[in-house]
Amino acid sequence: MFYVSLLLLCWSPQVAEPPAQPTTQPTTAPTYDEGPLRAELLAMREIRYSATEPEVAVRLPKSEFGMQFRIRGERITQIVRQGNLIFTELVDDTGQSLIDADTYTEADKTSTRPVTGPADRLKTDGLIISTRNKPSTRGSRTLTRVRGGIRLILAASSEKLTIANPLQYYGKTISDPRLQALGVEIQMVPLEEIENAPPANRAIILRNVANSEHVQRASFYDGTMRPIPSRDSPVSTKSGEQCQLYYFDAAPFNDEMQLVLEVLPQVDDVQVPFEMDNLALP
Repeated sequence: MFYVSLLLLCWSPQVAEPPAQPTTQPTTAPTYDEGPLRAELLAMREIRYSATEPEVAVRLPKSEFGMQFRIRGERITQIVRQGNLIFTELVDDTGQSLIDADTYTEADKTSTRPVTGPADRLKTDGLIISTRNKPSTRGSRTLTRVRGGIRLILAASSEKLTIANPLQYYGKTISDPRLQALGVEIQMVPLEEIENAPPANRAIILRNVANSEHVQRASFYDGTMRPIPSRDSPVSTKSGEQCQLYYFDAAPFNDEMQLVLEVLPQVDDVQVPFEMDNLALP
């Protein structure tokens, strides 16, 4: 009995181990802060509108061709101001150009505006830019030549200047030693120099006359340095000069108001070119 029991013990079935599960590699979100600054195409779209009745046709938006680009590169987080993405060539396979001689004004080609949002977002998302142009020729299949570039202002640091009682400079150039050292000239434009001006106690208009690339943004505070909320938008004077209008829903327009300017002591003014051939149209 002992022998039989031993045999049974020796031949008892073995419990198989479960098969090894494949290991999964952790995924990380992509970042866009490596390599030289460059523009990459993300998407294209083309929208056409038509109407059979003239009174409806005049209310329709214009047909358009749009492209979306991402700016990326190791200096992406240093971009503080951006220009417009300007095409020098945008030609479909019929030889038709999607840009005209008057597509861009001189201000479109040279002006820059502050980049909004934190620098870390540029690292994780890149700088996304969209464009609008004329639609391609009906029946065209590709863009044979795409050429252009974008102007970027880069800076590694900034500093803040406080201008006490900025209303004293109404219609004049703001006087400040640091601005003068940087060669920056900012004028407070009289409201009567623009069309349909808001009430005098609800708006301030600033015009960057010289070295505007050194000015990142402007904000306003009361006498205790509490922020005064404002909405800003680009405007033009009656003579065509580009300015920035700051509108206040309720602002203490008195000599205790303070203007804080964020300025950039050193900047790099760079042009990021791009070129592509034979892109399939959407």
